[in-house]
Amino acid sequence: MIFASPSSILACATCMADKGSLVGQAQGFAILFMLGVLAFMFLCAASFVYFFVRRQRSHPSLTAV
Repeated sequence: MIFASPSSILACATCMADKGSLVGQAQGFAILFMLGVLAFMFLCAASFVYFFVRRQRSHPSLTAV
């Protein structure tokens, strides 16, 4: 078992990024970019479902019996 004082334990940059450092700013922008990509993908999936719902409502005779 390794004992260390709290002052000698270093956190990774993800947990303890310095607000003024370039690494901290890059992490913030990476998170925003990831959220933008996820929002775009969810929008594409919702548009795909909406397209099929609209198509099914406009052509009810094409649905399976």
